[in-house]
Amino acid sequence: MDGAALKEAEQIYPRLFPSGYSLLVIRHGYLVSESYFHGQTAKTPNHVYSITKTFVATLLGVALQQGWIHDVHQRVADLLPEYSVHPELAALTLEDVLTHRSGVRNHRSLADVDLFLKEEPKAPPGTVYEYSNFAPHLLTAILDRQGKQGTTGAASDVPALAQEHLFGPLGINVTEWRKGPHGVPEGANGLHMTARDLARLGYLLQRGGHWEDKQLLPPGWVQAATEHRVPVDRQKGYGYLTWVRRRSDVVRIAQGDQDVHGYFAYGHRGQFVGVYPELDLLVVTTADATDPTRDTFFVPDLLHDFVRRFVFQAVTHSHNAPVEK
Repeated sequence: MDGAALKEAEQIYPRLFPSGYSLLVIRHGYLVSESYFHGQTAKTPNHVYSITKTFVATLLGVALQQGWIHDVHQRVADLLPEYSVHPELAALTLEDVLTHRSGVRNHRSLADVDLFLKEEPKAPPGTVYEYSNFAPHLLTAILDRQGKQGTTGAASDVPALAQEHLFGPLGINVTEWRKGPHGVPEGANGLHMTARDLARLGYLLQRGGHWEDKQLLPPGWVQAATEHRVPVDRQKGYGYLTWVRRRSDVVRIAQGDQDVHGYFAYGHRGQFVGVYPELDLLVVTTADATDPTRDTFFVPDLLHDFVRRFVFQAVTHSHNAPVEK
């Protein structure tokens, strides 16, 4: 990494993003840059908002690895048999939920899983993309049910199985996970953790689900989860509760021009975990962008643009130890 270019990125970030809390850059597994603002530190937890969705998708990958789930084509109705399901939602699959193609409107009145499954869909499941802050609750409900049924061994509910099979192995300290109407943690929002904890999620994905000496996710899961499955706009598409860049960026490094693709988890108000496999690069931001007149940059496309313009410039072919701050 180019230390001077990294310094420039650290200085520019708070000017572009006035409500930014943190900026972390990880290259080749090294934390090469770590900056905090507004009194935040490496130990300060924050609400990660919709990055909760990416964690829940990763938990579903854990469920596949452990054999609790057979595949993403299983029907939600079969996995939640005690619920009444609208006839037009009978065919709804896990993959439909993972790709925001449930067909059900995105409305807060449907935060209750029972009401969600009784709702008449606007479109047949699996056919139309519509971002949902409520369909992912189905996934935590399914995992929680399996815990209570004894499927997951000693883990008796979602927090326990997440701690045993994901948060614990990664060293993530979850300080809060908001619960829904039935006392089950939400699948779309509600997790609180530090920026370093977010980096651990990114690093797990960057390593294909391998952490230290354990394979936490099935081989091929990360590739499947970060595949461009649903177009959203000209800049980005969607995988399994994970955003995917639709266009590559060309980065000039010592070996020549390199096409760089990326995928990312994004949460409201500027939470961002960007993974760039070709560069072995991971960028994390946390923020509280509440003033729309000052924080117009806090959208994922513009966060990526910051990474492209300033962090990519610090990338070289070097495998050096972490840059001194």
